[in-house]
Amino acid sequence: MRVCVARRDFKRSESRPQEWLLIEWPNGEKEPTKYWLSTLPDDITLRHLVYFAKLRWRIERDYQELKQEVGLGHFEGRGWRGFHHHATLCIAAYGFLISERKAIPPSRSRSTGRFAASTLSRTHRPRGSAVAPRTARSKLDCHNAPNSRSRHGPTAMPLLRRSSIKTPNFVTQ
Repeated sequence: MRVCVARRDFKRSESRPQEWLLIEWPNGEKEPTKYWLSTLPDDITLRHLVYFAKLRWRIERDYQELKQEVGLGHFEGRGWRGFHHHATLCIAAYGFLISERKAIPPSRSRSTGRFAASTLSRTHRPRGSAVAPRTARSKLDCHNAPNSRSRHGPTAMPLLRRSSIKTPNFVTQ
């Protein structure tokens, strides 16, 4: 419905133009839950009016994701130029994430039926299972491997003497 909103404009000689009043009243509720005022043109369809009213929530959700997921709220600089660069990079990163999210379809029950389930033979046994037959290793593991750790403590490491170390000449300005 179109309404003329009272805004305490006592000094105005003419009233303000009419605006849209959009009210959401869900089924089962005893009173309306949400109200919107809009200055959209009066020839707009109800579908478009509702679309633009609900668009606000999508924008707020995107802003929350920009702050929490991408780091828009982490800027600690002092200048406009730094904030502008930070916000530009965050928005570019968020745009990339949104485009990647659109490229990957969500999981659905019907997408699982595209591929036939793989079939295994009845004689197949997973490698390493208790019932899998062992392979013959007659030529392997004949000798014990030498123990690389010594139990007598750490061995001494040879050190270079200072006279044998050549230091480069550094030039400073």
